Formats: sequence, structure tokens, C-alpha cells
Amino acid sequence: MREGQNPEKSKGVRISLKKHRVIMVFYIPHDYTLNDYYEQAIEILDISLNSLINTVNLECTAITLINNNSSKDSEVIVSKHMKYIDKYIYYSCNKGKVNPVLNEARSAYEEFITITDADILFYPGWEIATFNLFKNFKNVGAVSPYPSPYTSFYVNKSSFGFNYLFRRVKYCSMVAEKDIDFYCKGVDLPFLYRREESEFNWKEKQYILKSNNEFAVIGSFHVVGTYRTQIFRNEYEVPDLVFKNSYEEKFIDFMSDKSGLIKLSTLKSYIYHIGNKLDYVVKDYKDDMTLNKIDLNFFNEIKPQKRKSKIYIFINRLLGFIIIKYIK
Repeated sequence: MREGQNPEKSKGVRISLKKHRVIMVFYIPHDYTLNDYYEQAIEILDISLNSLINTVNLECTAITLINNNSSKDSEVIVSKHMKYIDKYIYYSCNKGKVNPVLNEARSAYEEFITITDADILFYPGWEIATFNLFKNFKNVGAVSPYPSPYTSFYVNKSSFGFNYLFRRVKYCSMVAEKDIDFYCKGVDLPFLYRREESEFNWKEKQYILKSNNEFAVIGSFHVVGTYRTQIFRNEYEVPDLVFKNSYEEKFIDFMSDKSGLIKLSTLKSYIYHIGNKLDYVVKDYKDDMTLNKIDLNFFNEIKPQKRKSKIYIFINRLLGFIIIKYIK
């Protein structure tokens, strides 16, 4: 039987809640050394985690690391970084990316979450650049820290709707070619910028939004995306397969548009997609620790997002559908 009172109950220790949580999921097979695709996976995980930890402000940002029953060799990397990881989750089987991410996104207390793959190289300044768009633009639901003009029309009707109607959307050249090429190289899609049905490709012209003297590219993608946590609230449908091509679109990319919010990305590339092979970009990578990191005051300047009415969402998305069909 119990005797006396649990001493922890009288301590009155406050729970420290942060503004931002980064969720990273990884899977490295137990036989990864026998598979050429995964042979560098351990080193890539280490590099990705290290770049993330060094480029965020851990006083404002928490990290959740999810291990999908990976090789025991990965535990060495996890242990190396454990003191910087707020929450470590180990699944007894591989549940894919979407299911574990939804479990965390839907229950997170933080106002913002970043969902990232475990093969991303983060550059200093990505956190400030990302939240600068949340601060300066209204009705933002998702931001990617690299220019994603080729996703402008991808589950993104809400970004065009009223914005295009009131001439807030500009079609011009504002992104440096090197920043578009940087992402295309990492994903090994050198012609991703092509736009066959248009006079101009995505390198030559992009759809740009301006607010408070800040510019942003319309469009974002799930490789790395920062979201208002509220767009995942009150959603209960779950994936029934470990992997399916449409899952990230349905459960992650679409949520901002479904909520009537816009999707943006930065003009400059602050990440590199390493993929499964290390290259000269990774080897030449250097942390610039002189750059200022985001602080709590910056987060406090970001206004809370009011939920949009169903009527507003319907009309805005309908307008967006018509406009995209016209300009596409």
C-alpha cells in the first residue's frame, strides 16, 4: 500500500513550453550495409541532425526525433545528440513517415511545427527566414526554407484566390537561378524548373507575394515545411499503409489549403537535400555561428492566426481554382 504523499506533487515545477518544434523521422534498415542505397545513411543522419541542432535556438525550439525501428548502429548517432533532443520516439516496426508525424503534429502544444526528412542539410538563418514570412504575411499556414516556385499550383488554391483578385500576386523574376538549381541538384531532378505549357520556366519567372516590404515565393513542399500547428487540429483520419505516394499530399501538404491559409517559401535556399549520397556540397558545408538566431521576442511578434469561416474558405478556394486554371 502507499504510505505518505508523493513529494513531487508539492514541488510546483512549471512546464516549459516552447514556440516551435521540429519533427524528424528516420529509417535505416538493419541490413543497410548490404544495400548500396543506404550505405551512407548513418553518416547522413549524423550530418543532418548536427546541422539542425546548430542552426536553431534550442531555447525557443524543441526537437522530436522518431526512429522507425532502424539499425542499432543509428543508436550511436542518437546518443551523440541526445542532450539536444527534447523527445525521442522508438517504434518497434517501421511505420513510415506520415503516421508518426501525424501523431506528433496533432498533439503538439507548440504554435509551430517543422516537419523534415532526415537527409536535409540546414544552413544558418533558416529559422529566422522562415518565421519572418509568418511575421510579415497574413494568413500563412506553411513555409518552406527554400524557393519552391514549381509547387505554386500544388494544393494551393487559397494562396491565389483573393490575393490574385486584389492584385497582390506578381509574376516576375525574383529568385536567383543558383537557389533553384541548388534544390534541383539535391533531389537529382535537374529539369524540375521546366514549365512546358508556359512561355517562361520557373527559373525565369515565379509567382511572388509582397507584404511589409518582404517578398515570398508562392508554394511550399513537405521535404521541409514549417506549419501552424492549428491546421492539424481536429483531424482524425490516419494512413492505413506504411507508404503511399499520395499520403504526404493528403495529410501534410493539403492541410494549409484546406484551412484557407497560404503556402509560401523563401527567396533564398537555406537547406540542401543530401539524398542518399554525400557530395561536395556536404563536404564544403560550414556553420556560420556568427549569424544571429531567432529569439523569443521574434516569435512574440508573430500574430496568432484566427480560424477562417467555412464560407471564406470555400469562396477563396473556388476563386483560386478558377484563377489557377486560367493562368496555368
